Amino acid sequence: MREAELRVIDCLRDQSYSVGELADAIDKSQSWTSEVVGDLENAHLVDRTDGVQLAPTYEASLLAELLDRYALENVLIGTKEDILGALLDGPKTISELQTQGFAKSTLYKHLNEIQETGAIAHTDDGYAITDDTLRSFLEARTRTTPFETEYRANGDRLVATSKDTVDGTPTAFSAFTRYGVDYHPAKTYVYQDDRSLGLEEVLIHAVTVAENKKQMAMAGVFYLTHRASLDASDLWRLANRWECVEKWADLFAYIDQREVHHDELFLPWEEFIDLANDYGVYPRGQHPEDSLRRGLEELGDHLETPVDVYLLGGGNLILRGLKDSTKDVDIVVEDGQTFFAIAEALQDLGYEERSDLEAAYNQLDPSIVLEKEGFPRWDIFVEAVAGQLQLTPAMIERCDQSFEYGDLHVHLLSLTDIFVFKSITEREGDLEDAALIARQADLDWESIFREIKTQEDRTGQFFSFAVLDTLDVLDERHDIVAPITDRLVSYCLENALLVSLDAPKTIEDLREELDFPDHQIYNKLRKLEEEGQIIVDRSGRLNTYQRAESTDR
Repeated sequence: MREAELRVIDCLRDQSYSVGELADAIDKSQSWTSEVVGDLENAHLVDRTDGVQLAPTYEASLLAELLDRYALENVLIGTKEDILGALLDGPKTISELQTQGFAKSTLYKHLNEIQETGAIAHTDDGYAITDDTLRSFLEARTRTTPFETEYRANGDRLVATSKDTVDGTPTAFSAFTRYGVDYHPAKTYVYQDDRSLGLEEVLIHAVTVAENKKQMAMAGVFYLTHRASLDASDLWRLANRWECVEKWADLFAYIDQREVHHDELFLPWEEFIDLANDYGVYPRGQHPEDSLRRGLEELGDHLETPVDVYLLGGGNLILRGLKDSTKDVDIVVEDGQTFFAIAEALQDLGYEERSDLEAAYNQLDPSIVLEKEGFPRWDIFVEAVAGQLQLTPAMIERCDQSFEYGDLHVHLLSLTDIFVFKSITEREGDLEDAALIARQADLDWESIFREIKTQEDRTGQFFSFAVLDTLDVLDERHDIVAPITDRLVSYCLENALLVSLDAPKTIEDLREELDFPDHQIYNKLRKLEEEGQIIVDRSGRLNTYQRAESTDR
């Protein structure tokens, strides 16, 4: 680039100008400035629709970001940009760069200047670009030939292309601006179907096609922007469908400030925080064990009468030494009197009620959520969690550790029961916590199976399906095989059939509706008929099945 071009871009970062105003700002003639602006417009870096302003393009946003980071006259002016372009396909030595027409003295001079900025590094293999934003900008600037990359999932087709227009529905990074995240990718991403896409599909498509740290960070920003509306189970299902489960799991862990398997995919945390803040989103804080214990002690000292609470979630795992930090303290109490005593004490201590809960936390239906700067958030439930999952006598009996903090008596629900809770919720990190528990604890799988059935009998809700989904994920992602999986599959099929057969169905109807093998459906139908739970009409070409009590309505 020319120095004058960088001066123009620098002026336009804060406001738009007329050509005359720009000429005065950079101390050049109006005609000369107009020519520079024309070149920048051809390069998709400025827009002249309403005065001269930065173009709403990927290249322009990257260049503005680089101007914040570097004195670009030391990085991109003249031959420096050409040398960097030669490094795009991998590290090169001075000798290798000389074969591309660069003078040795020029290489040493320019490479040293660029290296001092930190944009490149001298490795064992030669000089290499270290800044992903710089690399993305150079790729966008030097791309001259069309390209197209496709991704397939069970017949669906996702395309990344250099063309500005292509048939299909914009998705991944090409759809971010439409959903409130102002981002302009160098490539065009489309889902080759005309149907509308949900937020979950747009996000997982972005994770699928993400090629560098900046793109993974933008996927994280998109997630934080829309996490109140996203369906966690759909995200995992789609990640599995598009074969990006490992990338999605890492992004999920990264945002949750947990260990990731592929560090090379992510920006340093401080840089990500700055980027997220630029878009007005903020990852929730983590609180270590001492912060948790201080909160428990403070509450216990402030209570006027002894109360018993049952601790689940991350706080439970911290007190067991299985986790280092948590975002919130999840407790369930047995009655309203205990609830009011705790809520009033916390509010006296400066905790404030939070009303703008994310959708996932609204689903959990806490009786109250209280926050205070520097302490974990308190989510307090009365008798039931997740709207209906109840604190049962068997759970209370299985509590295996207790702590006293003044008048606050904290009982740890067993890891067996924590696993049940983690298996049916969709909050951040619950699947990872379920995997942690399954790996490190000697779970009572028989009690888990019985508890699921007890909960369903008490509430009329089918939690077994959510638990089965969790077990499938643990098997696929963590090689954790639960000994109750086959029995749970059979139990879920029975529930699915009884729900489906509220109206008459043929075997063809059931095959289409239920995602179970044919032989399992046939065997379960015979069992349900023998038990008198369904009736079978064999008078037609195909047998018709219906739940027995449904025929009496």
